Amino acid sequence: MQLYFILSLITSIIVIIFAITNAAAVPVRIFFVKYELSLALIIFISTAFGAIIASMLGLVKQFKLKKQLKKLNIEKQALLTEQEKLQEEISSLKAMHSTEPALEESHQSTDVEV
Repeated sequence: MQLYFILSLITSIIVIIFAITNAAAVPVRIFFVKYELSLALIIFISTAFGAIIASMLGLVKQFKLKKQLKKLNIEKQALLTEQEKLQEEISSLKAMHSTEPALEESHQSTDVEV
């Protein structure tokens, strides 16, 4: 996270230095309209639009990841619930299995007595 901040700060400084050294007025045509603007201003506007577009794309990706995370958390909860039910079933089957030998022994002892 800090590395990205440092890299963006260095890039911003380079863009600012480049814009200041190229401050001459240049003609710009936007939709059949001609303007005379400072090259520094054009560089700043272009950089700002690039940052806005990159941020929007990042937000879209972040939204998709959050949606996927929510779906996976719901699936995880369902699996944990199923696991608890299966653990209870295993416990009840073990309890049933442990009482069966006692029943068999009582049947064997009655057979012997008769």
